[in-house]
Amino acid sequence: MSSGPVDGLRRLRVSRSDRSDLAWSEGLQVNIPQSALAATGLDRCIDSDGNLTIPAALPPVDAGAAETLRLRRAFTPEPPASARMPVSYRRVPGPLRRAIGDAIGRWQRRRESEWAAFPGWPLDLSADLLTDLSRPGTAALSRTPVLLTHDIDSPDGLRNLVQRFLPIEETVGARSTNYIVPCAWELDQGLLAEVHRRGHELGVHGFDHANRTPFVSTAERRQRLLAAVPLAERFGMRGYRAPSLLRTRELLADLAEFYTYDSSIPTSGGPFPVPNNGCASARPFRVGGLLEIPVSMPRDGSLRFLGFRANAICDTWKACATRIARSGGVVVLLTHCEDHFSGNAEMLETYRTFLTWIAADARFVWSRSEDLAASLQHD
Repeated sequence: MSSGPVDGLRRLRVSRSDRSDLAWSEGLQVNIPQSALAATGLDRCIDSDGNLTIPAALPPVDAGAAETLRLRRAFTPEPPASARMPVSYRRVPGPLRRAIGDAIGRWQRRRESEWAAFPGWPLDLSADLLTDLSRPGTAALSRTPVLLTHDIDSPDGLRNLVQRFLPIEETVGARSTNYIVPCAWELDQGLLAEVHRRGHELGVHGFDHANRTPFVSTAERRQRLLAAVPLAERFGMRGYRAPSLLRTRELLADLAEFYTYDSSIPTSGGPFPVPNNGCASARPFRVGGLLEIPVSMPRDGSLRFLGFRANAICDTWKACATRIARSGGVVVLLTHCEDHFSGNAEMLETYRTFLTWIAADARFVWSRSEDLAASLQHD
């Protein structure tokens, strides 16, 4: 059913496409600007239940419409409560933070229409549909890259990465990308060197994970970015991911001097880090001088926060990866290695099951973020 206009958007379901290059969108819930619907005549192809039929011939969508939609909720310009605290929010004991989060999550699961109006949850590919409507015949990838990424938020997370996650990944021939907080605790250089030696990628995960870097002054932000340079140079770190996925236009503009790519914008952010955030695209794109590799899959933290059990998480990941593969996107999975996220026995088995499923499917191919970025630079 159509939910009606949402901030100039109309939520629809693509029931049929008479264009073969858009067959991937059939069955998809999308949010399309009213202006694009009117300009192309698609507004006359919608039935009373909000089902859209894409005809074989129609005027192309304006080329700028997809970029406008992609950037509509791509940034988090206002600092959330965690970034406004007088001390780092991480000083609140972890069990207390998790207990509060669990209670809020169970309540939030019933309010999806409020925090996922746009982009939709758990996957919204509206900007990719607009891209293909503006460029008929867009070629799909021959195989879908799958990027396994971890945010290493603690010393325990780094130990678990090496002891529990890398063996699972290496068994199926995968190598992951691991974002390291550079200035919050003393880093175990030996473990980082082992991760790097085994062929896994290391990237930078903000400054101290206090969620302030995107919102400080230009001068202070530059000092924070410079503080990570020695670590980045030691391990050849080419990518950045913002803690809690908090990102501003100013931050991404500054990152272009230091990194080849950023991976801080989710496709469908869900309730985190703020409601209604994300780029509604599973395809890499450029923001100024920086390549953005969106976090296309629903994250472990969000799913667990909302009360999803392990088997439901695996099913959700498989469904989203299948849809992304059809759409010509890139599967980017973000998991955390701490016990209370994905480092426990139940979630590790879920992770293993998903990776085994990916490895057995010829549609997919393993990649690392830096390798994907390098291939796109040469295109």
